[in-house]
Amino acid sequence: MGDLPPALREAIAQLNPEAAVLRADEILAERCKPEYRRDQVVRGDFNGDGRADYALLLRIGEPKAVGGEPLKSASVWAVVFLARRDGRYRPFILSKTDEVMMPSRRVVALQPPGKVHHGAHPERVLTLKQPGIASILCEGTEKVYYWVSRGQTFREYLTRE
Repeated sequence: MGDLPPALREAIAQLNPEAAVLRADEILAERCKPEYRRDQVVRGDFNGDGRADYALLLRIGEPKAVGGEPLKSASVWAVVFLARRDGRYRPFILSKTDEVMMPSRRVVALQPPGKVHHGAHPERVLTLKQPGIASILCEGTEKVYYWVSRGQTFREYLTRE
């Protein structure tokens, strides 16, 4: 987390003192594409205000052994930190998943502005005016989180089932 802005590191600690960015070595190499095996930090202007926001996958606490198995699991939160005028960050929790197997198959990526097709209904198209956050379960479902100005919140859009 050393390369994140100090105000962002502070916002992460305030959200949960045990939170840490999911690292490249915590992503499942056998299932996830090489470009996803990186620290789970995505930067973009997600709400269109001209400031750099961050989307992160955060591991909460150290992974714990699962019922005597060599497998380990941890809680993983997908969180967007929107940059505020005062230089601080406002967190939006997109999802909280308990007992995620480690290494994780869940990753985040930047969804560029433009057309996004719905997974179950390809005829449905969402047009993003600013970047969104792709939440990807390697070899599984994909969804995009995008900012809705009217509600001042993020919505979820399924892109692959």
